[in-house]
Amino acid sequence: MAKLQGKRIIVTGGAGGIGSAAVKLFAQEGAKVACTYNNALPELPASVLNARCNIADRNEVHQVFDAFVADLGGLDVLVHAAGVHGSRPAEQIDEAHWDHLFDLNGKAAVWTNQAAFRHMRVHGGSIINMGSVEGVRGYAGNAIYAASRGAVMAWTRSVAQEWGCHRVRVNCVAPVIATEIFQRQRQAMDLASLQAMDEGLAKMIPLGGALGDPLRDLAPVLAFLAGDDSHFITGQTIAVDGGFMMLGS
Repeated sequence: MAKLQGKRIIVTGGAGGIGSAAVKLFAQEGAKVACTYNNALPELPASVLNARCNIADRNEVHQVFDAFVADLGGLDVLVHAAGVHGSRPAEQIDEAHWDHLFDLNGKAAVWTNQAAFRHMRVHGGSIINMGSVEGVRGYAGNAIYAASRGAVMAWTRSVAQEWGCHRVRVNCVAPVIATEIFQRQRQAMDLASLQAMDEGLAKMIPLGGALGDPLRDLAPVLAFLAGDDSHFITGQTIAVDGGFMMLGS
């Protein structure tokens, strides 16, 4: 029997590398899946519901989630995979840059989690957010992104305490994964830069010396957290990073 048979799941960011990998695996494992996207409609299995959604708009998030839940017949799992990355020297961060990252990373986590909880508070469920290695360790040049992901991880720990009495689990993953953005960055690099990057990754990631694959390495962890085998796990940030954070701690 498929591990997620009959689970009703919403995935945000279904057009991104992490979100699309989650959608594909969940559908293969028998779940009933719906996903949001922002700009381009992703390629999806025929059974997957989809809707465009501005995840920084609280009212829109609730409206889209309510419609999904009506079609799915309830909600058991939220994977909040949507978000943005942004690099800028700390002294150059302005209000617009701050608002952009905190709207699409911080606010969006709050609004989507709230919308999911409304439909889980009676029967329980699992909420999975995206943290980051930067949010734990910090990272030069990524201070504002690190702060926004750190906020998501702090939110996750706090609401895990509040919502545990409703049997709602809330966890984070902190992935080091080769996303589509990363692949595009590599395509723009010259040979010397690529070699330097690969040598650096080989030193920083004990397992394989390279970034993980969204479908092979991360999606199964998301499926575990979505399923019943993780029923006693909440408030955690799980690094899916080949050992990267361990070496940097």
